[in-house]
Amino acid sequence: MPTFRSAWHWVFGKHLPKPPDPDRTVEAGWIPQWMAPMIVDELNAQGIPAVTTDDYNLNPMMTSREPMARIFVTEDRKAEAREVITDILGHPPATRQI
Repeated sequence: MPTFRSAWHWVFGKHLPKPPDPDRTVEAGWIPQWMAPMIVDELNAQGIPAVTTDDYNLNPMMTSREPMARIFVTEDRKAEAREVITDILGHPPATRQI
């Protein structure tokens, strides 16, 4: 018979993390739009499938004062992609919360 404590853990996160899904697409970085084609070309050259999408925003925010783009990769290659992007930028890429 489950106890209140085990039910509490079941609801609030005593779960094992899921393994990365190669069929799921995730955001690897949020970068200035002019850099996106260069970074996507480099990721593809290194065998990491990547695409970009422009992130149009009519209202400039404190985090971006220029046109930005998002780079998407498969979930199982996200760590590799972030390493490549970090090497190109010189710092870890930002991610934008939706």
